Amino acid sequence: MIKSLEQKKQLIELLKRKYPAYTEILDFYEKIIEAQDAEKIDAPVGALHLHNNQTREGFPLIDRKDFILDIPSSVRLFESLCRISRNANEKMRENIQAIEEAAAINALNLRELLRRHSDEAYLNTIAEDFDIEKAILLFLIHASIQPSLNVNVENFKDQVDLKNRLRGYCPICGSPPQISELKDEGKRFFLCSFCRFQWPSERLKCPFCETTEHEKLQYLYEEGREAYRVDICDNCKQYIKTVDSRKLDYEPDLPLEDIITIHLDILASEKGYKRAVPNLFCSLYC
Repeated sequence: MIKSLEQKKQLIELLKRKYPAYTEILDFYEKIIEAQDAEKIDAPVGALHLHNNQTREGFPLIDRKDFILDIPSSVRLFESLCRISRNANEKMRENIQAIEEAAAINALNLRELLRRHSDEAYLNTIAEDFDIEKAILLFLIHASIQPSLNVNVENFKDQVDLKNRLRGYCPICGSPPQISELKDEGKRFFLCSFCRFQWPSERLKCPFCETTEHEKLQYLYEEGREAYRVDICDNCKQYIKTVDSRKLDYEPDLPLEDIITIHLDILASEKGYKRAVPNLFCSLYC
């Protein structure tokens, strides 16, 4: 997956030429990754609580709440992302205004908000008390701590044993996959929706309910864009999008591929399938 900002910006320009209907969303995404790149995160300070013994039994290496974050940097990034997102559209403007007003009177503590990024009860209370759409709140939090997550993962990814680890959830943090990729000789890889770690998995298996019944596993695609498809499961009625990078003439960046395939999210939704990890860009622009 592409890592440098310059490579991502070049790819964004390519994708805008290929898919001009996604220009507005891609422009917004580009501003986000520029802000993230501007925050330089050093190696995390502190000891990570790794579950090395549990990894052998199929459990993830770490709990999401135990990632070590650079909180001051994450707060600065959160504030920057609020400024960027304020003009994305009316829905974002209203939610950003509610967040900024609450923070201005110290009713909302951003340090605490970011520190408790995985506390569902707390986040539900914040969203309800300040009338903030939870999907937008989660997007801003996750985008703000992503640089710290990247450093954490880079530091201990080599401790993950992937030889017999073909589960449908991230071996590092246990989160569900955001999108999958077929590459090399057709081997399937998942991208973690939280820490962005990429791991191999079985090709014909639902990552959510783990069924391998072939008659319940199908896929949808748009004619003319066969590099992209939706893998649907009739057992749990969930889906995940898949990028076949062997059919692309460029190296893909999976979060970007997720954006330029929003039409497939709409298709799957119309057919009654649900996405395990919501795509904020879809809810904002569809």
